[in-house]
Amino acid sequence: SSGINAEYGHVTNVGFDAIKALPEKDTNDSAVYVETLLSIYRQFSEVVKRSFDNHPSFVASLDKACRKVVNENPVNKGGTKSPELLAKFCDLLLKKGTKNLEEAELEEKLNQIIIIFKYVDVKDVFQKFYSKMLARRLIHGTSYSDDAESIMIGGLKQACGFEYTSKLQRMFTDMTLSIDINDKFKESLTKDGVNPLGKLDFSILVLTAGSWPVQAQPSSFNVPQELEKCIDLFQGWYNSQHQGRRLNWLHHLSKGEVRACYLKKPYEFQVTNYQMGVLLLFNSGESSGGGKGYTVLTMDDIMRLSNLKDTELVRTLESLVESKLLRKQPDDSDYQASHEFSLNLGFASKRLKNKIAGALQKETRTQNDETYKGIDDDRKLFLQAAIVRIMKARKIHTHVNLIQEVIEQAKARFQPNIPMIKKCIEHLIEKEYLQRVDGETDRYSYVA
Repeated sequence: SSGINAEYGHVTNVGFDAIKALPEKDTNDSAVYVETLLSIYRQFSEVVKRSFDNHPSFVASLDKACRKVVNENPVNKGGTKSPELLAKFCDLLLKKGTKNLEEAELEEKLNQIIIIFKYVDVKDVFQKFYSKMLARRLIHGTSYSDDAESIMIGGLKQACGFEYTSKLQRMFTDMTLSIDINDKFKESLTKDGVNPLGKLDFSILVLTAGSWPVQAQPSSFNVPQELEKCIDLFQGWYNSQHQGRRLNWLHHLSKGEVRACYLKKPYEFQVTNYQMGVLLLFNSGESSGGGKGYTVLTMDDIMRLSNLKDTELVRTLESLVESKLLRKQPDDSDYQASHEFSLNLGFASKRLKNKIAGALQKETRTQNDETYKGIDDDRKLFLQAAIVRIMKARKIHTHVNLIQEVIEQAKARFQPNIPMIKKCIEHLIEKEYLQRVDGETDRYSYVA
């Protein structure tokens, strides 16, 4: 027993010291942080195997120590940093990129990540970040391989059960169904022998609202004329196939390709729908010299013509100026209604195909904060549902026992704090799901 306690204390100290030794800038670097945790696990797992022949008591002690290091290290304040960085490291591995591992190495690395994941106390934080990043990989087509994605989801399912991964799996189902939808739509377009879209190539992803962590933004965006016909034709066809379904267009997640005809080379640009909307404005209107198309537009003009509002408009214009597709006057980092924008006629690049959309597909600080707000909202709903389930079964319950049962039901996902549970109880009393037993302050009854 003293040997086991010594092992537990030693692993914990070494783990805490390793995390403390990370430079400040690396505490937000998912690769450095997770690799540090993995190296601690691998180092001591090897010792337990070699010196103690994986004796169950030593394995259990190592697990306990690793759980403490993952959840209570100095970087993991509030218990959310470990799951957040673990999900971001998965995204790094599962995204197409320059540093992709060989299939066998990647599988090994994902299996090790699942081991660290099992030690994480707040699994709902990981789930939220992971599902958002998976959605982004699938929508933008940046996933390294379906096999690697399946390995990871399989590991999560094994660790937490079917319900934890059910939405992730439904996202894959939607991707498969979308291929079939596109084929059928394109078949319907050409059945008379003439394609009404001409040479325009158009494909669509139909995502089930409840399964994807994406919001239909209340957007007033004016869809470019060039895309209106595609959207109208698809909407008409889809409605004829499915009664009672409503399509919400997610323009902030859509992208397309445009070709520049005003430069020395036939450059192609992959852009978001918002970027496309702004660029295509230069095709419309009359220029001051009497030719076709605007030569200069103020930010106010662009806002009026595209109907993009404040933050989205500035982000879109910034990305087009940074990628040197547009020129801005005055040439500074401030964006005012009177500032002027024009096409950069001297644009040059070594590549004929350029990806301009990438800058707008990265997660912003605001989106990170929104993810945490979403986690908080999900927790409240989870606790309310747990309270109603327990009270429905018990009919009458004391305050203390109700709180204990709720904590027990939630602990596989997160550690709820008692004030949050009390707030949820009060909310359910207001909504008349429960009531206090007459004359008793610490007993509740279920309202059928």
